[in-house]
Amino acid sequence: FLAINVWFCRKTQLGGPGSLRRLFKFLCFVKLFLLFSQFQLVLEKSRYPPLMQETSWTLAAPFKEQPHYRSPSDSIANNYTLTARDLKLKHIKKMKSFSMIEISQPSLVPAHTPDLHVINYTNNQPLTPEEQFALMDLHEKEISKREKIPSSDDLERYCHYIHNGVREDMLAPQDKEVVKKILKPFPIHIFPGPEPEEYLARLKGEIRNDYRISIMKAIVDYILLDPAERKRLSIQSTPRPFPRRIICAPVPWHSSYEESKSWNESNLFIVNSMMPVLQELWLSQYSHLRFVRTAEVLCGRLPLLPAEFEGIVRRHCLEARDILQHKWIPTCASIFIDKKNMWLPFAPQRDSDSSKKVESYFSSVAALMSLQLREMVINSLEDLLAFFMIHKGGNDFEEPYQGMQFFLSQILIVKLCVKEPDIVFEPPLPACWDLISHCFQKILQSSEELPKVEKILFPELRRGDLTLNTVKPEESLFLEYINKLEKIYESNIVGPQKYLNVYKKYSNLLNDKSRQDVSKFLEKVPSLDALTEIDSFTKLKGEIASMDITVPLAMFCLDALQLNEELCSRTQNLKDTLIAFEVMENRRLNQRYLFASWCLPALLLYVCIYMRYLYSSAGVFSADQTSTRWAAWLSRELWIELTGEKKSSMYEEFFFFSKTK
Repeated sequence: FLAINVWFCRKTQLGGPGSLRRLFKFLCFVKLFLLFSQFQLVLEKSRYPPLMQETSWTLAAPFKEQPHYRSPSDSIANNYTLTARDLKLKHIKKMKSFSMIEISQPSLVPAHTPDLHVINYTNNQPLTPEEQFALMDLHEKEISKREKIPSSDDLERYCHYIHNGVREDMLAPQDKEVVKKILKPFPIHIFPGPEPEEYLARLKGEIRNDYRISIMKAIVDYILLDPAERKRLSIQSTPRPFPRRIICAPVPWHSSYEESKSWNESNLFIVNSMMPVLQELWLSQYSHLRFVRTAEVLCGRLPLLPAEFEGIVRRHCLEARDILQHKWIPTCASIFIDKKNMWLPFAPQRDSDSSKKVESYFSSVAALMSLQLREMVINSLEDLLAFFMIHKGGNDFEEPYQGMQFFLSQILIVKLCVKEPDIVFEPPLPACWDLISHCFQKILQSSEELPKVEKILFPELRRGDLTLNTVKPEESLFLEYINKLEKIYESNIVGPQKYLNVYKKYSNLLNDKSRQDVSKFLEKVPSLDALTEIDSFTKLKGEIASMDITVPLAMFCLDALQLNEELCSRTQNLKDTLIAFEVMENRRLNQRYLFASWCLPALLLYVCIYMRYLYSSAGVFSADQTSTRWAAWLSRELWIELTGEKKSSMYEEFFFFSKTK
């Protein structure tokens, strides 16, 4: 407006009196226009006073807060109830820290709750649906008598404020997830063409409009709950919403329900806030524990000797029990100490009070911890059973034995030993069953005698029931696991007994029949058959030595090293017996042969020397010529006669000796 005045002043100085007249007319017109606009605004505001502030610190502030000059926090707070509308934060005294306040039970005052229509049930006969409907209708008529029917002016003003009293920028945006859930049942995928898209767009617009109108109506209804605002806005009454009528079926069990509810509130401690804390502690830190860590055993060295397997199970059980006894239970006790305000109200306040309630509370705690312990025991039993279930197919096989069909890792090593005249298992198969079943019982034993948490909280307690309950050996659950395990064991003892048939061909070595056969053979006339027997024992020993030392049979792995060595040793002994006998026979023959080879030529030598002496003394031949020829001829003839050999190295030796001597 000032800019227009400046512009017209300049025109006036340039244009003369005519321009001044036109300026005056224009200014009058502008002033009339402004006055008319302000008059219309005043009329409109007098007809429809504003509902919301046009400018405020918060997004949507009622107009009634404008003359009070309240802070945003006070303005927001005083809109909750009419009794708190004049309260201010600066008038509230600073409260002490919660930890410094000692709250006593009698000092607690129930919080203020709005008056609601509460039906007081009696022990009379419950109302039928018709009687309930009549009672609701009577109640609605009483309310309608107290309330005035809104006039047409009230309805007109009420609708005006709904559609025009609240700006759209003051509304909270609609949640997109709500829109998605509304549109989800619409089967857009079964309608081809553009029509479903247009219908969907109209549907979204309808959803937005309904949401906008509903929020505006809710804001207007909430503001009109204030009688002062109704008077200021000239709205005496608003349309009453459609009544909500809910017909309940007869409830003859109401009294028993109330009684049970009251008893549960006083005696059911499983809903106490400490129980979720204990459960969360168990699930986060200890639920993965097992008494036997079967995964670790599977990843380790298998198969194991029975004593080694039993040692591993015992060590795992001791470690798990140590964690439960020295970590889990003390941690639970420390939680009770830190959060004692959650359970101390159940404790007796005076010496004369009963301790039944606190005992019931800790019984519930013990029940929860016992369930957690049972869960660990059952999981451990299931894991150990699954560990043996790997070999549930058994180890029966079709002869001849093929080791490649048992490729899974075996569990226990069973040695084959000789106990004349049989081959036995070491340890015996029944002892293996006792060991396996004892591992399951060891899990139960490791979970027994664990103290309850109150034994740590109250060390002076002297009762006999201060241990957590666990799975008992006589329970059907445990017996079912043992029965399943026994079936697996029975299916795995067929193979070891059947494999002993491989050694049937060597039974003569076990029952001394081979030794007897050798003795009978030695009683016969010596012949070259002894060499054949020695060769047969050599082949037998090589055959035994080439047999499998380890025999995998599903759950069991047979260790045949000791048995094979024993059979090889017995075969070697029989072979050595034959060899020793042949050596003795050959030695005796060699002695006879030595007598014929050495003693007779010596006798001939003396004869030759004597004849040499006789002939030399008679002078028939010369001594050297006669004795040499005669000794050579006689010795050669006797050698051939005795030995059947015409010439040999031994003969040449003796002949040379006779000539020289």
